[in-house]
Amino acid sequence: MINNIFNKKFFREVFIKMKRSMAFKLLIVGFIILTTFSFAVYYVEKKNVKYKYENGRMVEDPDNSSNIRTLGDSVWWAVVTSTTVGYGDYFPKTQGGRLAGILLMFFGISLVGVITGNIASLLVEKQLKEGRGLKDLKLKNHFIICGWKRDMGAVLRGIMEKNKNFLASEIVLINTADPEEIENLKSEKQFESINYIHGDFIDERVLNRANLKKAKKVLVLADTLVEGSVQEVDSRTVMGIITIKSMSKSVYTCAELLNSKFERYLSSSNCDEIVLSSEYNRSLIANASAGGGISHVVSELLNVNSDVSISTVDFPGEFVGRTYDEAFKYFHDKDRSILIGILENTGNFFERKKEAIREAQKTPDISKLVDNLKEVKALTANMPVLNPGPDYKIVKYSRAIIIEGRSGRSDKKKKKEMNYAAV
Repeated sequence: MINNIFNKKFFREVFIKMKRSMAFKLLIVGFIILTTFSFAVYYVEKKNVKYKYENGRMVEDPDNSSNIRTLGDSVWWAVVTSTTVGYGDYFPKTQGGRLAGILLMFFGISLVGVITGNIASLLVEKQLKEGRGLKDLKLKNHFIICGWKRDMGAVLRGIMEKNKNFLASEIVLINTADPEEIENLKSEKQFESINYIHGDFIDERVLNRANLKKAKKVLVLADTLVEGSVQEVDSRTVMGIITIKSMSKSVYTCAELLNSKFERYLSSSNCDEIVLSSEYNRSLIANASAGGGISHVVSELLNVNSDVSISTVDFPGEFVGRTYDEAFKYFHDKDRSILIGILENTGNFFERKKEAIREAQKTPDISKLVDNLKEVKALTANMPVLNPGPDYKIVKYSRAIIIEGRSGRSDKKKKKEMNYAAV
């Protein structure tokens, strides 16, 4: 019963959309014209049969008789004539039939012109919508980047370098940048197939155009196009994450903040990853002031184009429940990578909390249940545990924090040594 109602509603909506479309209206007009002329010519031509005498017998004169005798012949003639194909196998011979043929030629040329014009108009409109960021996307498992940075090209290059599992055509930008900025960005070959949606990323309608509900990952940048204070920029970032999570709790979200006081709002919105860019800059400057060269170390590890970098990778499934010491030896023996810690509660944090609550509720002891729920409340998304003891147990949904190893000296170091040798 419910399925029948759903099917009726679905087909009714499709029919309403068809009725409103220009193509449907043109189809109806064309059908009426062809039907009218087909019946008119059939009615006039079917009686036009001429006879002549041959050898004393009366026989039909094919040169002067009409060759349109059936309604099927008339319909075929009308279609061929209106589309300007003109096979010449059927044609009217009466004055009325020829007049109808002349009118149909004019109507046919006009109809074909209108149809081709509308098709061209639709294609141009589609191209214009795509250029202006007004097109509705039908992507799945794509990557949405909300906001704009002054050095957007460099930002995108770094993002694409670290997200090689996404093609450029699977990346969607949502912002209010000028069309010229987008055109300049997409003029670079590596960005030419990136999708663009023009609009405010805190607007649900804009996010729906980007097909947010089917997206795999969303990054919200501290938008430099926002006119106002740091607080206003961060407020919009928080509003964006709240809107995104209200529409899709399963999408992985990462947000950039300029002020750490907004971090708790993002955490309560189940934002999976929070980047405190200003806080990182201050910490880096403070460490650099000590003169220990720490800024060079961090720069080398975070540089997306460096031959050695810090990253997180999945543990093999059999390592859940095993010790940190065993994992350390595994990664070093595998490719000389150095395990420096464990990242816990990875993946979609909303799902992690739901699963943790289900596990916490399995005990019949009320006091134990309260303690379990407190532990769930204290869970932190992507919580790093750096350099734990050798007996530290690896838990479910953890990733290894590693410094990727290399077999020999880096090209950068080799180049430096060659330059010194030349001097």
